[in-house]
Amino acid sequence: MRHPMLAALSLLGALMLSSCTSSTTPSSGPTVEVYSDMNASMLRQTTEARKGSAEEGITVVDSIKIDRVRILVRRLKLHGTDDDTAGKDIKTEPFILTFTAQQQLMTTATIPNGTYRWMKLEFHRLSNDEADRYYTNPAFADFIPPERYSVIIEGKVWTRGNAMPDTFTYRSTVTANVALKFDPPVEVTSASILRLVMRFDPAAVS
Repeated sequence: MRHPMLAALSLLGALMLSSCTSSTTPSSGPTVEVYSDMNASMLRQTTEARKGSAEEGITVVDSIKIDRVRILVRRLKLHGTDDDTAGKDIKTEPFILTFTAQQQLMTTATIPNGTYRWMKLEFHRLSNDEADRYYTNPAFADFIPPERYSVIIEGKVWTRGNAMPDTFTYRSTVTANVALKFDPPVEVTSASILRLVMRFDPAAVS
């Protein structure tokens, strides 16, 4: 099992996307709803440090529980074709994408009719101007200190021989552009609601 801190460097492998559409009364355009949740967050260690090995004397982690993952997203877009670089903005202002065991609605938007094949998320630190703009917004409080973090992971870790866990908070300044494909592509009309669920899977980085 890799250290949970490496999850911040493996966002692409840990994020999954599912979609479904439903019909409603025709309106000015299709609606997209973006949700987030997290798979079972308990990870268990399966290897031990052997006597005489390089790992001997290192505290062995028995299990890790991820309680919450927060990612600063600068922009969220839908794209219609593989070579569509412009896309359709869903969210153009920074927001915090939060993953917990409970599904949450992150944002909604109206989008044009059409077929969509992938979604792009831009994970970036706040710029100096943005940090000043969101300084009084409590949702961004943990992302504004001098380091301007982009990812914060919180949880508990159990070490071999200890019944009580230690809590941990890991912060990273990693940045990335992540593309998540729809399989199959989704088609929406003015009477459609497109529900997208982004799921963080801790096991994918274990």
